[in-house]
Amino acid sequence: MERARAIHTIMVEMTTGMLVLATLATVILVWMSLFGRERYPRLMDSADAVVVFGIAIGTPMILLSIVSGFRQWPLEAFLHGAIVQNKIFASAMALSFWTGLLFLRLAAGKRLWDQRGPAIFALILALAGFVFLVFTASIGGTLAGKPSGFEEVIRGFVETRQTFSLPWAGNLLLLLTGVTLPFIAVFWLRRKVS
Repeated sequence: MERARAIHTIMVEMTTGMLVLATLATVILVWMSLFGRERYPRLMDSADAVVVFGIAIGTPMILLSIVSGFRQWPLEAFLHGAIVQNKIFASAMALSFWTGLLFLRLAAGKRLWDQRGPAIFALILALAGFVFLVFTASIGGTLAGKPSGFEEVIRGFVETRQTFSLPWAGNLLLLLTGVTLPFIAVFWLRRKVS
């Protein structure tokens, strides 16, 4: 059990580090593409490389974090624990947003940052993925007996002790939306460039 916890902690820390880095680089890219692209072209290239690196490593690490999380809890906790179901829901949402951003960046290439609409859409995906990642980690801290302050702040909006997760059809719909919207954005971007 201790080994499973240690592995899960390592996976979560790696995931968080990579995706926080990707979020910050995305904010810098969008800011620069809107207000100062010409002044710092090398910074644009470096920030783009950081985004690609962060989401290429961090997104699969979410899956490893989920798998290692399942290994440390008994099955009954997943089936009957509202807070654990909420953690699963939040991690699935984080995974869908980050997967969407990864597909969007890989499909559009560096041109993603050339158009205002797709760049802002990428920022929305990154920020939503970041919020759900923090929410997931906060619930995990509560489960481990080390609550962060974040869960207390959002308790006025979302009660994590009661199940707020959607039925499987709703989760699947959100996941498909997170994966298909980037392709729609790439199609729109290519149509605009042609």
